[in-house]
Amino acid sequence: MDVGVDVGGTFTDFVGFRGRSVVSLKLPSTRDPAEAVNAGMREVGATGMSHGTTVATNAILERKGARIAFITTAGFEDLLTIARQNRPSLYDFRVTRPSPPVPRERCFGLHERVDARGRPLLRPTPREIQRVVRAVRDSGAESVAVSLLFSFLRPQHERAISRAFRDLPISVSHEVLAEFREYERSSTTVLDAYVKPLVTRYLAALDASLRHGFLVMRSSGSVTTDRAVVRRPIDMVLSGPAGGVAAAASIARAPGLRHLMTFDMGGTSADFSVLEDGQPAWTTEAVIDSFPLALPVVDIESVGAGGGSLAVIDPGGALRVGPESAGADPGPVAYGKGGDRVTVTDADLVGGALGPGLLGGGLPLRKELAAKAIERLAAHLRISADEAVLGVQRVVRASMAKAMRLVLARRGVDPTEQALLAFGGAGPMHAVALAREIGMRTVVVPFLPGAFSAYGVLISPVGREYSRSVVRPLDRAGPAIARAIAEFKERARSDLESQEFDPRRALMDATVDLRFRGQSYELSIPLRGDLAASFRRAHRVRYGYVSRHEPIELVTVRLAVRVPRPVRTPARPTRPSHSSGHRRVLFEDGWLDAEVVHRDSLGIAAEVDGPVILEEDHATTVVPPDARVSIRPPGLLVIEVGT
Repeated sequence: MDVGVDVGGTFTDFVGFRGRSVVSLKLPSTRDPAEAVNAGMREVGATGMSHGTTVATNAILERKGARIAFITTAGFEDLLTIARQNRPSLYDFRVTRPSPPVPRERCFGLHERVDARGRPLLRPTPREIQRVVRAVRDSGAESVAVSLLFSFLRPQHERAISRAFRDLPISVSHEVLAEFREYERSSTTVLDAYVKPLVTRYLAALDASLRHGFLVMRSSGSVTTDRAVVRRPIDMVLSGPAGGVAAAASIARAPGLRHLMTFDMGGTSADFSVLEDGQPAWTTEAVIDSFPLALPVVDIESVGAGGGSLAVIDPGGALRVGPESAGADPGPVAYGKGGDRVTVTDADLVGGALGPGLLGGGLPLRKELAAKAIERLAAHLRISADEAVLGVQRVVRASMAKAMRLVLARRGVDPTEQALLAFGGAGPMHAVALAREIGMRTVVVPFLPGAFSAYGVLISPVGREYSRSVVRPLDRAGPAIARAIAEFKERARSDLESQEFDPRRALMDATVDLRFRGQSYELSIPLRGDLAASFRRAHRVRYGYVSRHEPIELVTVRLAVRVPRPVRTPARPTRPSHSSGHRRVLFEDGWLDAEVVHRDSLGIAAEVDGPVILEEDHATTVVPPDARVSIRPPGLLVIEVGT
């Protein structure tokens, strides 16, 4: 059996296909992520794995990557420090940028030069290359990043320097990102080198325990082999959240679900993305810890708001929730592992939204401990315990609503035209209240909501992306586009065959990045039909205006290659698995008596009015008053939010 594995900060999720059935498992994450992965693989009896993880992301955010050296064209050693002139906070004159992953003393200049047309002006001599190699070795570097000016047009100089480092991990920019904009290309290459030793060790440990290769989720929403990821580990930086978006795309074919906003709330963070006409949104402008990541990735906005997010009182006396999380150990106060600070999970438990246990009862929750912690928080704030519970929920909801508005505005999307697809262990619990705050009318909770990202990792297609900057007027770009696409297709066939995938099953999607001449940003347009007309339509949707006369410029040619994998959905239960009960739940209007129903007991044509709590092994869905829930194939909960 193959399984999809999603390693999160609090829980590690497993979903697999056994014959025609779908099995799932959720375990607490461990300090060494491989321990939880191996334990879950043994428990479900899996023989193959598709793996999504935050290992590379956490290494960058926590500054626990390798000691690296950076080699660039002489005179540009300060490139990473100078960066761009834009400031993260426009009117804050005291703002400071995080220091780059490589300090200035380990940035080395190579005397070489290629001009903007790819013509060599100065070739590096063997003596010059050896000078830089000695400097790098003397610095004690564990990994090397190389990014020379215009190397995407002529990579021979980067190849010459890379041959001198056969005994050290090395990342070269023409292989990592063959595109213009030297700062973004260099930043992406440096991040690749920064995580390469760590990712190599982590994947090697998993490979040794499994005794054969496996697939790894990429930030672009597809999977590839662990061997390919070792060559370019920056591909897996956003792999965990991308699994949920890939799963969302698989159900967006259902009627009325073509326009979705995904809401993945786990134990540590909440992630948001938009699907337009059933397709995920992409970006090449992702940022991690203030550093550009210019590879094509699923457009996801993350905020530190999860079930384990800690409630604190700031110096001004105001209540804050997140981004710091209690994690899996010690976890929320209700876990009984020594945690003493209130989390969102504690507030949900005391407020009645959450039942007496998680993981299908495998993780009991101690309500009396959570209640005492809530009372201490309420005393500090000089409010009642009920107000403290609602306060924690409101603050975390406000943080998530801010991120949602940013995603919607960035895509030019009207929230009233979107349905909110809620998953993750905590997502369905907060989804309806969040949808009301944003103005959305419908909430959809998929099957396996607590492990939906792992399901997405399991069904995601095998994929690769190819790109090259080709800056020229659009009306003269036809031959250059054709040459680039032909080369990309040939490389794709070779790469797929080398990884033992059938290139005849591959779906190839070509796009071009276009802009008006003089602009510093681009829009990605499918390579079909009238490109100029398509670009102008997209520009009006995104920015609210368009010029009919400005010339259009081609910037980058791209090809995305996908090989589909099997997709299955869980079978509906033939009979109820649990009887109904009742529980007092704290809503905005006060305490109400809510019916508690196990999700599997709802018939396919069932319609239930709130307030009602729908429980299942790995998630809880809260349907407040004035909302109605129904079942729609293939086993989706559809909630009409109401007012």
